[in-house]
Amino acid sequence: MVNYLPRSAWNARPPKAGGPGNLTVSRVEGAVIHWPGTGSTKVIHTQAAVASALRGWQDYHMDSRGWSDIAYQVAVDQSGRAWTLRGLRTQSGANGDNDVNERYGAILLVLVTGEQPSAAMKATTRAVIADFRRLYPRGTAIRPHSAVRPEPTDCPGDPARAAIARGEFTPGHSEDDDMTPAQMQELKNFIEARSQAYALWVHKQLRRDLTAVVKAYALDIKNYERQTDAADAARAAAAVWATAPKSLQVDGDPTQEPPGPDPTTDPEPNLPDLDPFPTVDDKA
Repeated sequence: MVNYLPRSAWNARPPKAGGPGNLTVSRVEGAVIHWPGTGSTKVIHTQAAVASALRGWQDYHMDSRGWSDIAYQVAVDQSGRAWTLRGLRTQSGANGDNDVNERYGAILLVLVTGEQPSAAMKATTRAVIADFRRLYPRGTAIRPHSAVRPEPTDCPGDPARAAIARGEFTPGHSEDDDMTPAQMQELKNFIEARSQAYALWVHKQLRRDLTAVVKAYALDIKNYERQTDAADAARAAAAVWATAPKSLQVDGDPTQEPPGPDPTTDPEPNLPDLDPFPTVDDKA
């Protein structure tokens, strides 16, 4: 839905009496794209600058050309603002003779010499043309002024004419298709650089994660080996103890020490009296 700024937004003069009246629906073939053809490269971008320019063009059309009003139906600026001029229902005076004006509407693009239409301008122009087609279902053509005016004209300039040829003002057109070969190459280079950077990051991250996994696995292996070695040693000790004489076993448990003699119940053993200085028999 287009938000059309009213005529009061640019302080428009009222139209003169005796203007052309409304378009006839059955006669309308399409919309014509115009530019102001200022011959200047000084851009007209701010809302105040556009409003001032529209008043100047209205004065020129009414006072110098003798027309009833500013010639166009709607203006679209580089910021995507749509300005009500005569309005979509009123016949324009911009296309050429009366026959051409009866068959076509007139949309003014606020462009200066060599200026490319912005994405916002193209989007709003598509929306305005969609509104135009709702009013005039048979009026589907979109043409540059140079294609319909009986006398030669450069209007609407090469950039806008090229945009028309590419379908950039056609409702439903996608701006995704508007890239130049240089822009496509720039986008390709950007995607490749980002892809390489991302691949490097993933590689480093995987190496870091893999190193952590390997370390954890090695630690688990060591812990397992310790536990296995301890269990094997216990089983080996049990096997050796099982083959020992019964007198050395205590309840069959190799982990217990055999009891020593009890001095309260066991008498001391009789040991031979060993004289450290025995008598020497001289006769021997």
